[in-house]
Amino acid sequence: MVLLSRVPLTFALSGAALAAASFTLGALLNRRHGLLRLKLKLLARAKRTLVLSRVRVPRSLLPPSSSFVSDAEGLVDCDVHILDGKISAIDAGQTVGPKCDAGGSILLSCFTDAHTHMIKTHGHPRTRNPTGSINDALRVELIDQEANWLSEEDVYRRMDFAIATAYHYGTRAMRTHLDGTNSPDALLRATVYTAFTKLRAKWAAKGVCLQGVANLYLPLWGKPALAEPHLEEAMSHEGVLLGAYCGNVNGTLFSETEAHLDALFAYAHAHGVQVDLHIDETNDPQCCCLQPLVHCLRKARANGYTKPVLLGHLTALSLQTPAVQREVVAGLAALRPLTVIVHPATNLGLQDRRGSMPPHCVEIDADTPRTPQWRGLTLVQELAAAGVCVAAASDNVRDWWHPYGDYDGLQNWRMAITLGHLDTVPHEGAWAQLVSDA
Repeated sequence: MVLLSRVPLTFALSGAALAAASFTLGALLNRRHGLLRLKLKLLARAKRTLVLSRVRVPRSLLPPSSSFVSDAEGLVDCDVHILDGKISAIDAGQTVGPKCDAGGSILLSCFTDAHTHMIKTHGHPRTRNPTGSINDALRVELIDQEANWLSEEDVYRRMDFAIATAYHYGTRAMRTHLDGTNSPDALLRATVYTAFTKLRAKWAAKGVCLQGVANLYLPLWGKPALAEPHLEEAMSHEGVLLGAYCGNVNGTLFSETEAHLDALFAYAHAHGVQVDLHIDETNDPQCCCLQPLVHCLRKARANGYTKPVLLGHLTALSLQTPAVQREVVAGLAALRPLTVIVHPATNLGLQDRRGSMPPHCVEIDADTPRTPQWRGLTLVQELAAAGVCVAAASDNVRDWWHPYGDYDGLQNWRMAITLGHLDTVPHEGAWAQLVSDA
């Protein structure tokens, strides 16, 4: 559980409001919050049962069948019953007997951060991206990889700090893409897998679930001589699933992309693991890997593949024609279990950026003054309305893809609500699952 101080949800989600708050108010809220946390710890140790009274829970985190009535921000006033450390019941405040008064604090489930890149996190500013573009991010990543990633101490230290930061903010489940595991350098691959394995065990002891994704560039899944050694190594590590960087498929035959996806799903089906794709992360409206993806996943489902599939980014989907958008959204909705992960902070910074170049993007001149005209956000509202599970994640934090961030689940929620105009669809509380259910 994550408890926020007694403030309106719009205030809690507003970076501007937090920045404007005075030091005195901040200290007061922190002191009140700290006292409540201390009281909860003492009561939890003394009793098997505990009732938190006057908490406010986002409506989307409560059972759909419940009859609770929410306020304008989508928050429900209720009492939460805890038995042996787990929530056993929720009621509308009619409980008689001893309670711990939470004073109107907001109660959230622990956060899930379902798409991160902790192998390269906190590499900024030692390897700075000169344009902030995807093209330069790829270029400088190779520089940092060659200079630093062979050091297990360096990789472990940065990953450990990232997990500790997320844990501080209330995150209890994370997935990181294991960049470097597709390298021909066996020492580099071993360094990444070793750091991941050690940290997975370390943080499991504190209740954090850590997963990793072993990616290949999508066409390489169609080359058994490369794909199968990568697969064998990935499957030898617990908590690792399969993924792909799909790239810009504009100019690639539909049948070729389909063959590559078919190969990936066949490997995943044979080994009973999930698939996680970076897909259509570009400003090119001619790129729509989602169309062959829908076709291939439909075949995989028909053949018995039932594992969850996660799709990250999908930024180019918002640039497609309305007909293509409707086709893709309807196709994805029929292929559950499937989750679309949006990365509001990272893609706000990457997309429509000066310095973008082919083959990854449509060219935008680096030297001509130009304010971005596009948010780089996929069709969050349309996907959710069609029944597709949508989540928001940190993606890159303080590296050459995105030089800011802090693995803060509340910040991810706030950014998604702000960029997607979700505060009136119908309210903020309807979207708490963005950072909880992935």
